[in-house]
Amino acid sequence: MKPLNITGFTIVETMLFLGISGLLAMGILIGSGTSINVQRYRDSVTSLQSVLQKQYSDVSNVSNDSTTNTCSDATNIPRGQSDCVLLGRFITSDSKSLLIKSITGRIPANSVSTNDLLALRAYNIQVSPLLSETYDMEWGSSITKVRGDPMSFSMLVLRSPTSGIIRSFIDPTTAWGDGQIQGKVLLASKLNESATVCVNSNGLFTGAKMAVLINANATGANDIETLGDNSGCH
Repeated sequence: MKPLNITGFTIVETMLFLGISGLLAMGILIGSGTSINVQRYRDSVTSLQSVLQKQYSDVSNVSNDSTTNTCSDATNIPRGQSDCVLLGRFITSDSKSLLIKSITGRIPANSVSTNDLLALRAYNIQVSPLLSETYDMEWGSSITKVRGDPMSFSMLVLRSPTSGIIRSFIDPTTAWGDGQIQGKVLLASKLNESATVCVNSNGLFTGAKMAVLINANATGANDIETLGDNSGCH
């Protein structure tokens, strides 16, 4: 009787197969992990952009007929009887978060200048003690300057009580205190400032850094844009 010729894999062949399969699986996992990290980083950038854009939408659509008075020295004034009005948003940052507060003013007894800056000054703007929120950077990312140092900046987004035009006062280097905002609205130079807000992934991935650009003379959400490879961020 002729013996059967049984074939199979040798131990060496089996080990080679398992080794190659393991390397392929590892490559897939690493590639997937990198893709996830890249997406998370991009999400953190677009989320920051959206938060800044939202301030312009809120200022454009703000309603001043609320029964809740937002000025610091008067509360529970019935609707229609308060001279307190919402005029905008005040945004300051440290490297990990944004602090967003509402800006109020009081309608002056006398007529005001048609000049936006002087009109805002006449309304004696101040930070509302009642309306504020904090936005934390997503996925462990942080805000930096172009050269990579931690960044603090300030933005006043105000709607002119005379023209209705939105004005943006930007300081790309300093977080202002609440008590400084009244003086800042007379600084026309701050209307011509822009801010490049670089987003550091903090090790999430090693690709090129992106940034959110706040354009000078910003009047709406379209003036807040993202920068990719051309961000200049280090």
